[in-house]
Amino acid sequence: MSSKTSPSPIYAPIRIGTSLSAACWRRAIAGVRAATFWAAIVLPLAYVPAAYGVMGFETAWSTIALIAVHIACVLIGHEHDVPATTRQ
Repeated sequence: MSSKTSPSPIYAPIRIGTSLSAACWRRAIAGVRAATFWAAIVLPLAYVPAAYGVMGFETAWSTIALIAVHIACVLIGHEHDVPATTRQ
């Protein structure tokens, strides 16, 4: 007589929690990519004040920091894609 044992119900909440956690991470990463994508588009507008040394861009270090932040935004946000549910 063989008896099949069903999976323990203790594991079900762990599986639900794992899938929920993975979904939250995917949404968070998508949000960060979207924010950095749009920041990479808007940041070049700050180059004009940086070129003239106004609005807190008096030193060369702040201009270099602006360029570094822009490069980081381009690298992080380059994989941003509109979700398939919102496309037409």
